[in-house]
Amino acid sequence: MAEADVCALEDLPPGTVTVGELNGTRVCVVNVHGEVFAVQDRCPHLFAPLSAGELRGSNIVCPWHKSEFDCRSGQTKSWLPEGIWNILDRMAPPLPPPLEKRLKPPGIRTFHTRVVDGRVLVSDDEPA
Repeated sequence: MAEADVCALEDLPPGTVTVGELNGTRVCVVNVHGEVFAVQDRCPHLFAPLSAGELRGSNIVCPWHKSEFDCRSGQTKSWLPEGIWNILDRMAPPLPPPLEKRLKPPGIRTFHTRVVDGRVLVSDDEPA
């Protein structure tokens, strides 16, 4: 298990996003109403840095194509709503599950977080 000290909790007030690094991997860290969560810092579409996106409730929004991912679970909440996928999704019949899984990822990686002595720590341990 690797663990990284990302920032002071006071530097991550509710509704804000920051970026950290864990073993060479960029991690997007968010504060959702006083709870801290961490997910991979790249969108699975074209690898945009999610830490440059905005936080909407518990969802981080990709700054490039507005896909949304739940920071608590990593689940994909909205996939490419401002692109061709949205048009196809509304007009075409449902895709076969193997093809949909390739084109629309089910989620992104999450990381375990904890706050110790006012510091935000992120680890590659399984989230609680």
